[in-house]
Amino acid sequence: MKKIDYIIKYPERKYKKFWNPLFRDKKNWLFGYFKPTARSLEELTYLELHKYPELFLLVKGRIVLTLKKNKNSRIEELELKPGEVVIVNCWHNGYALEPDSVSLVIERPVNPTKKIML
Repeated sequence: MKKIDYIIKYPERKYKKFWNPLFRDKKNWLFGYFKPTARSLEELTYLELHKYPELFLLVKGRIVLTLKKNKNSRIEELELKPGEVVIVNCWHNGYALEPDSVSLVIERPVNPTKKIML
């Protein structure tokens, strides 16, 4: 079998942090994992909005994204489903319905962020 020396493999990780970037290039993208610490909408304290969209893909568990089109609209909830790609370009945050829930996130490496408090 031919050896491929330009592939980087990441071992299975112990997901401990809320947001942990794993890999990035300088201009185009970064990926990391999102492990929500909140367990309900009531536990969230803010929503965030980035200049560019983010892609979410559920890795394990159950995660609900909280989405808001603009500052004056109501919050909508969307539970991530295994294998379903969700691209978010609005105010958002998320909470976990199960303690060890994790989502892969792909976004631009420089993605200015605004926050609104709930």
